[in-house]
Amino acid sequence: MLVCNPYEIVIHGTTSKGKTFRPSDWAERLCGILSSFDKGNRLSYHEWVRPMLVDKVRCVAVDKKLEEINPPMFRFLMDFAADNDLRVMDCKALLDERSEQQAQADAEPERVLLARAIEEKQAAERAEDTQASVPSVLREIETGETAVAFAALSVLRPMLTDVNRFVEQVNSLQRSEGYRLLGVFEEGKTNAVAVCGFREETNLVSGRHIHIDDVVTIPQSRGKGYAARLLAQVRRIAEDAGIQQIHIDSNVGSERAQAHRLYFENGFEISAHHFVLKVE
Repeated sequence: MLVCNPYEIVIHGTTSKGKTFRPSDWAERLCGILSSFDKGNRLSYHEWVRPMLVDKVRCVAVDKKLEEINPPMFRFLMDFAADNDLRVMDCKALLDERSEQQAQADAEPERVLLARAIEEKQAAERAEDTQASVPSVLREIETGETAVAFAALSVLRPMLTDVNRFVEQVNSLQRSEGYRLLGVFEEGKTNAVAVCGFREETNLVSGRHIHIDDVVTIPQSRGKGYAARLLAQVRRIAEDAGIQQIHIDSNVGSERAQAHRLYFENGFEISAHHFVLKVE
């Protein structure tokens, strides 16, 4: 039984064309941005944002009070839904829709349901083809719009849980140290679907060089060459500035194999081990 209250807005895990949103754990990831650990070290979702399942479709319920308590986070959630063409409705509208769908399903002959399923599948395939060729632009993300990089970077850096703290750290600390952000923006979307964060450094071993801190593409926009475009743009920036080296660090786990392949394909080589000493 679906349980929600009239004060909740539901971000439904289907697009306006009826396509199921991916990845399958998107709702948990989105809610995880506001989650925390309780006294028993168990993950606890925020009281105003929670994942839910509606007819086997993953959704996110957002209490309307969040708009008053944390307007930037509420806006981020709504922008996320808009950017990904996810349906947004209040709980009552969702309950009414489910009741109507159930009534229609009970009344329609099986052959009509089959025809509808075929039509929906074909529409989803057409939408997928359209999405693959959606226009996009690569540009620098300036100080006043740092928040548009949060969605993508929170995928790469799960410790990023608050858009306000993220913006403050980047603008107040990292940008003053030379940190810059590049983003790929798909047509009609507010947030960047792919982001690269980098900075210029000078040290004794490498001299003047660029160090790339972050490269990430949100899961639903991967496979379109966005990360390679970002790396190529950083290379052009280096060439224009007369910088002869670009560095990037990457963890060595098997889950990073795809990232390693990206770096190799774009001319990077493994040149050193990276050692870390954790100080208590």
